[in-house]
Amino acid sequence: MPPGFKPHELASRYDVESFCEDAWHTYFGNKSAKIVVNQLASCGAHSRLLLNAGSGVYQIDISGWTEIAVDLFDAPIRGRKNAVCANVEDLPFDSGTFGAVVCVGEVLGYCDPAKAISEFSRILADSGILICDFGNSRSFRHLLTSHYGRSADLITDQYNGTAEPIWVYDPSYISSLLISANFRIKQVTGIHTWSGLARRLGISTQRSTNMQRHLDWIQLPVRWADVTVIAGVRHGDVKAPP
Repeated sequence: MPPGFKPHELASRYDVESFCEDAWHTYFGNKSAKIVVNQLASCGAHSRLLLNAGSGVYQIDISGWTEIAVDLFDAPIRGRKNAVCANVEDLPFDSGTFGAVVCVGEVLGYCDPAKAISEFSRILADSGILICDFGNSRSFRHLLTSHYGRSADLITDQYNGTAEPIWVYDPSYISSLLISANFRIKQVTGIHTWSGLARRLGISTQRSTNMQRHLDWIQLPVRWADVTVIAGVRHGDVKAPP
C-alpha cells in the first residue's frame, strides 16, 4: 500500500477555515518557518514564484517572493489571492514555473512522497529550492518499536489531544527520492529531539515540548529528531512529463 490518504479521510480535520495548533506542532512550525526564511534568502533561481504546497490556513509572506498557495481543500484557502485547490501529487502548473517550493507541516505524511517530490521537481526552475519536512521513523520516539527505521510506515500520533494517523519515513528514503528527482541535498535539520525522547518515555506532548524549549541549547544528532527538514536544490534541465 503506497503512503497517503483519500481526501474524504482528511476532510473533517483539514477542510476548515481556521485551525488551532497544539504546543508540539506550534513549536516545530515556528522552527520550520525560520528554516524557510533562511533557505529562501540564498535561493539562486531566477523565478520568484513560491509554491506553498499543502498550505492549509497558513500563508508565507516573505519580501521578494510571490506566494501561490495550493491545498487539497477549498475552505482553508477560500478568499485568498493566488490560491489553487489541487493535489500536490498532480499539480496544475507548467514545468519550470517556480523558484521555490515549501512543503512543511508534515504534508508529506498525508500523501505519496514519491509522486509529490516528482511534481515539485517538474515545476521548479533550475536552481530552484525545495524545503520539506516529515516525521522521522528513526526518531527517539520510535526506538524499539515496529515503526523504527521503516522506509515508510503508518503510525498514530496525537494532534490537539486526539488520535491522528500519519505516515513517517526514514530520512534516507526521502533523500533517495530527492536525488532521483534531480535534487542536490543542501541541508538536513532536525526538530524535536529531546521532546521525542521524552515522548518515548511516556511524557505528554505538552511537557515534552516544554522540555525541548529548555534544552534547545544542547543539540542532539539530527538523525534522532522526530521531524526532519530537508532543503534541496533542483539541478538539470526541467522536462515536461511524457
